[in-house]
Amino acid sequence: MSLLGDWVLPGSLICIMFAMGLSLTVRDFQAVFGNRKALAVGVAAMLIIPPVIGVTMAALFAPSAALAVGFVLLATCPGGMLSNLFTDMAKGDLALSMSLTIIVSLIYILVVPFYAHLALSHFMGVQAEVSVPLGSFVWQIFSITILPAGAGFILRHYNPAIALKLKGPVKLIGAIVLFTAFGFILVDQIPMIRDHFGQLLWITVAINVLTLGAVLMLCRFMNLSGPENTAIGVEHLIRQEGTAIYIAVSIIGSNEMSLPMIMNTPVALPIAFIFMTLARRYFSKSSPHVARA
Repeated sequence: MSLLGDWVLPGSLICIMFAMGLSLTVRDFQAVFGNRKALAVGVAAMLIIPPVIGVTMAALFAPSAALAVGFVLLATCPGGMLSNLFTDMAKGDLALSMSLTIIVSLIYILVVPFYAHLALSHFMGVQAEVSVPLGSFVWQIFSITILPAGAGFILRHYNPAIALKLKGPVKLIGAIVLFTAFGFILVDQIPMIRDHFGQLLWITVAINVLTLGAVLMLCRFMNLSGPENTAIGVEHLIRQEGTAIYIAVSIIGSNEMSLPMIMNTPVALPIAFIFMTLARRYFSKSSPHVARA
């Protein structure tokens, strides 16, 4: 499995982050602060609500220390690029969705080493903390996220024609390799899945449903519009599990730890489809609960 952890996962993630960079323009970043209230609510929700729920569920119900760390990593993932597509299909606020994806992804890269380190220290003890130094965490995550995304952004800025030609094939290659890696991990972890499938499933479902419910309550309290509710809700369901899997498998060296992230993909997608259908019906044309000043 060293080939998987040392080459396959990092390579797929580099391709995906490079493709993400090819999709970004200066205008995207200029539009980030177009709606400051909804943006602030969405960013704060992503940084607080899922980690609190994930850590609580992991501490109370995870069947092993490695899986507990995995659930913490899952709960701290930012929204994935597919969240923008789902938001658009649900008639949500697409600009808000893209802004949340960009900002929370950048913050995530800075804070995830600390989340992971604290989770390792708490659930797996001092030995894990010593064997995975914080400085190494930061550099390895930086090198497979910010660097390729930055390279893609620079190429898009200076040569958009080539960037647009490369974006589709690079993203496709990265996605195929990443899902192939998922398959190898699943095969390797069949005994663990067989023993704990029920617990993995219901904890993953609970994290998604509780998070979505808490986020929608916050959006209602903050008097956000229906399309803004949709964008923020979808962002909390469709996540970037790839980086968290890379941390678990390639940096920490635990295939078991990656199972919550792999489980989340087939769990979150149906929940997102249900939410998208309801959002199109109830949120797409709704206005804020009271008139804005």
